[in-house]
Amino acid sequence: MGKNTFKGLSLALLMGVLLVPAFESVADEGQFHLAIGGQRLTFDNQRQSANDSSYTFGLGYGLSSNWDAEINYTKMNLDTSLGRDDLDQWGLDFIYSSNTRYADRWTPYVVAGLGHNRFNDYRQTLITAGMGMKMEVGQGIDWRTGIRSYYDFDDKTLDLGVETALVFKFGTPAQRSAVAPTPAPAAAPAAQPAAPAIADSDGDGVPDSRDECPNTPRNHVVDARGCSIMTEEVQRIDLQVQFDYDRSEVKPEFLADIRRVADFLRANAGTVANLEGHTDSAGTSEYNQGLSERRVNAVRNILINEFGLEAGRVTATGYGESRPVATNDTPAGRALNRRVVTVISATQQVPRTR
Repeated sequence: MGKNTFKGLSLALLMGVLLVPAFESVADEGQFHLAIGGQRLTFDNQRQSANDSSYTFGLGYGLSSNWDAEINYTKMNLDTSLGRDDLDQWGLDFIYSSNTRYADRWTPYVVAGLGHNRFNDYRQTLITAGMGMKMEVGQGIDWRTGIRSYYDFDDKTLDLGVETALVFKFGTPAQRSAVAPTPAPAAAPAAQPAAPAIADSDGDGVPDSRDECPNTPRNHVVDARGCSIMTEEVQRIDLQVQFDYDRSEVKPEFLADIRRVADFLRANAGTVANLEGHTDSAGTSEYNQGLSERRVNAVRNILINEFGLEAGRVTATGYGESRPVATNDTPAGRALNRRVVTVISATQQVPRTR
């Protein structure tokens, strides 16, 4: 892109940004927009022109919530086999924007239209088609970028382009404030019929015509599309099973706690229970290592065999007497050290409620 082209594009973008606060951001239908951007063209080999960049201007109008019509202009100085040449291109595009959004920001679109090229005194007729993505980057400002093909009916050539633009939307004259005329004295006006009620089947405050998530629960807080707003919450459960001296049998009073761990794992796919077995310091370290492994495997077997968990979701490690949580000098402390423990956490998507 030449220096003059770059300066022109920079000035145009600056003017567009300065003008945006004066425009009212409304729905696309019945709305004008100004598109300012640039493109990189890869020319068909038959043209014998070097690939080049240019700036683009477009003026469009929203035909509906999905369709826009746009008149655009492109100016380019080309290096050809015959020397420098000027390209002026005018086009009429019809742009269809999908109702689907990706990552709550990106909206795909497709574009098709007709164009007219002028290379000095040579005229050409084009048909264009392309696709891309756009997202809202500010109040009344979209950024769109995509790829485009240009087929020349006269030369039977096919050019390809990559384009990007900032789109500044502004309201129609009917949406701008105007000074109301002073009414002449008259009798009281006749009662007007009430406006028809706007359909909102699930009562979430978003009309059915714009509701992308019908039948949301009435106590959910929803966004502008009528979809539940989700927040992340960390759920946690821990387990501690105590054992008698030199024993590895799980006592009945701990079965309810083990069942709660099994229910938590079933409710949170992908979580894993890492069980740890421990002993007090009575006996040799070698004996205590084996005892801790028998204890932790006893709890693991209950989760798998009695409560139906997959074996791969429960690990078991014995640590012997190496990790006490209390002193081994008292009976109470030794009782606390004879244990199998685990802590499990999971992040869940929870809807916000009113």
